[in-house]
Amino acid sequence: MTEQSWCLSGELPFAAAETLELLLEEIAGESGDFPPTLSYFEQKDLPLWRVEIFFPAAPDYGLINAMLTRAGLLDWDHDIAPIEDKDWVSESQKLLHPVEAGCFFIYGSHDADKAKSMSINIQIDAGQAFGTGQHETTAACLEALSDYSTTLKPNTVLDLGTGSGVLALAAHKLWPDAKVTASDIDPIAVDVCRENIDINSGTIRTDSKNNAGIKLAVADGLDDPAFTDDLPFDLITANILAGPLIDMSADISGALAPGGALILSGLLCTQEKEVLDAYVARGLSIQGRIERGEWLALKLSKG
Repeated sequence: MTEQSWCLSGELPFAAAETLELLLEEIAGESGDFPPTLSYFEQKDLPLWRVEIFFPAAPDYGLINAMLTRAGLLDWDHDIAPIEDKDWVSESQKLLHPVEAGCFFIYGSHDADKAKSMSINIQIDAGQAFGTGQHETTAACLEALSDYSTTLKPNTVLDLGTGSGVLALAAHKLWPDAKVTASDIDPIAVDVCRENIDINSGTIRTDSKNNAGIKLAVADGLDDPAFTDDLPFDLITANILAGPLIDMSADISGALAPGGALILSGLLCTQEKEVLDAYVARGLSIQGRIERGEWLALKLSKG
């Protein structure tokens, strides 16, 4: 018998909803579980956004308490209740709208009829892996990749912490002859990435030394043998969190080729100096920054 789905719902300011989304991903990652699906959407003529978190079974209240504690929302007025039997992922997908970022148009399957002939169209549905293009950090990275489309021709690309694979797919679409690696610590994310490559008619490369396309890797850290054949990378995207970006600054900088480009995101504008200092100390220089709301993507170069 299939377990009944549940929903935690309430209203929050936009910034609090964004923070809650990232914390949910972070906490679930720490426990080794995939997170429930969180959606938030604007309400007409109301200042607060509607937040809904869908659980495929009765929710883990330890996870909920940890999330609300770290978000400073223990006094948040919210409801938790079972919902009628339905495809909860499909329902959450319907709340997502297409995103335009640079030359990219990211849409869910429910908006396939809105694809644009003059854009690079990528279909990404909400699911078990982070990165539909909806979040400001992902959109900022897509915009940064678009900026590089005419000035950079990388032979090797790494999407570190690939999630749904949207950034790896974007690089693959921009530079079809490049050897792209999409890596994540979470094997579920890598499986989702594989599905999205297939949906978007991408190429999965099996011969990492010679073939163009996207190689998939479940890896914890850049010393994994999965990266050996492609090191150093001409372009690296790392849309994770400020803490890991700082902790991995030596490894990420070391994996970047001289003259290579680096896109960092997953950080708030208030965290810019701390993250940037870690990479400048490794010999990298800032080339640009893209703000989206309270979030930021940094463009850096090596040498």
